[in-house]
Amino acid sequence: MPKLKTTLATGVEPAEGYTYKIGNIEEVKTQVQGFSGVRVELEPTKRKEGDENKYATMLWMRDTAGVASKLGSFIAAFMDFLKDEDLAIDTDNWKGHVVRFVSWQPRKREVEVVE
Repeated sequence: MPKLKTTLATGVEPAEGYTYKIGNIEEVKTQVQGFSGVRVELEPTKRKEGDENKYATMLWMRDTAGVASKLGSFIAAFMDFLKDEDLAIDTDNWKGHVVRFVSWQPRKREVEVVE
């Protein structure tokens, strides 16, 4: 039997209606097809007792992102909050902010920057 050389990604997707503080953001590139993205680590602002999950989401890079996509919802939220597109597309400006996941369903993503 062959041994797998695959590691499991750590991180649970954030939940709709909850707020999280943005922590580390790292660029990622897949080995096989070379897709690029950013992995956004999130810390719940109100962690439930016994919840030891690490929360994160992947935002896959593309030239044009729909406002209801994962990437587009983050960019739109930071454009509303920072009032500057150049600042909003620089993920360094996202760290430390608290975001609320208003809607987190496929093709219906909405994020709001709370602080």
